[in-house]
Amino acid sequence: MRQRSGPQAAARTRRASMGLAVALALAVGLAPAAGAQETSVRGQLEYQLGYGYDQGATVENALNLKLALERPLGWDGKVHVGVDGRAAAVGEPSRLELDEAYVDWYTASTDWRVGRQVINWGTADGLNPTNVINPRAPLSPAALALSSEPIRGTPVWAVQASYYLPSGASLTGVGVAAFEPAPGGMDMVRAMAARLGALMGGGPLPVEDPAPVPADGRQLEWAVRGDTLLGNHNVYLSYFRGWDDYPATWLEYTDGPKPVPERIVTAYRQVHKFGLATAGTLGGAGVWTELAYTAPDAIAHLDGPGALSSNEGYLEAVVGADYTFANGVTVSGQVIYHGGGSLLSPYKSPEAGVKPQTYGLGMARWSPEPGHQLEGILLANLRDGGVIAVGRYTYDITQAIKLIVGASHVMAGRGSEFDLVRAAANVVTAGLEVNF
Repeated sequence: MRQRSGPQAAARTRRASMGLAVALALAVGLAPAAGAQETSVRGQLEYQLGYGYDQGATVENALNLKLALERPLGWDGKVHVGVDGRAAAVGEPSRLELDEAYVDWYTASTDWRVGRQVINWGTADGLNPTNVINPRAPLSPAALALSSEPIRGTPVWAVQASYYLPSGASLTGVGVAAFEPAPGGMDMVRAMAARLGALMGGGPLPVEDPAPVPADGRQLEWAVRGDTLLGNHNVYLSYFRGWDDYPATWLEYTDGPKPVPERIVTAYRQVHKFGLATAGTLGGAGVWTELAYTAPDAIAHLDGPGALSSNEGYLEAVVGADYTFANGVTVSGQVIYHGGGSLLSPYKSPEAGVKPQTYGLGMARWSPEPGHQLEGILLANLRDGGVIAVGRYTYDITQAIKLIVGASHVMAGRGSEFDLVRAAANVVTAGLEVNF
């Protein structure tokens, strides 16, 4: 929008998505253009290769495609249709699917966007607790080395409307047509089942998949946000009512005098999310804050033994700043508090309470000369001392072609949460990106 200050069900969803994509593509081709403007086509072809030097194996070997068509409409608006494809040689099937596909309509005081879309809220750099509408995959340390892009949410079918007040403030409302779970959420649960089974000296525990979200109106999600300017700071207040991206999870035990875990049970549940975000300047530095409080609907099983999720509400907070020096070096630092536990997983150990975590995130970027960029990232758990270090170099071969090489490395002792992802995070990467 404009910037002003089950297998059968899945198949039906894919068919509906592609059907709408065809309809929108026809609209792109047939709608009258505004003035002399024509349809624009943008795309990106990216090859990524990652080698895990602890595992001694290739962990990423994939070709990614993004393609987007956009055409102005005869009235004040536009049509956008995008596709997202991936052909991987390691551990996953190839896919080609609808990405964002929407229609924009602008009036003097409102903006409308209807269709499949990603809605980005929040002011912090990369980790945004108030950005809650689109489900996002779990934070992957290796992904930090593969790409400089922030974690992107999965598009959802939604209506977004913004109303701009004469004072410069605005109000935005979002209605989401159906719940979309986080990609990789159940994979995380199954990995947890394998670890718990191994601790018991056996194979992975059986996992009971969550029941589908009821299609009786409760599948709908909605959110509102208001923003205004206070001094030289933008201030945003938000509220979301919908479904948690990750299923609540608990253990069920065998009967008898010495119960042992028998299986993992999962269930989706609704949550309330309240948010406050600010962004502004202090001297020559940019500064921001984000606060979010999540209140999940209670599930009785989570008050008993074996709970891997919690019924307790929790606070998330990010405070940060960035500054660019005269020589072009940009540095940023953030302190991140996560009252729901780890940034890497929404689950806790059975029979234990949630352990809030505090992190420090530092980044530096420098272009020693045009076409060359160096980036460094440090993510530190300030509670247990674990650190993930990431370095990345980008070379612009031409304006449209980039070479990206990087590496990530874990420095953590036993007992640190980062020690658990050491094998997956210790990688070297190389990529080639072609934009057209």
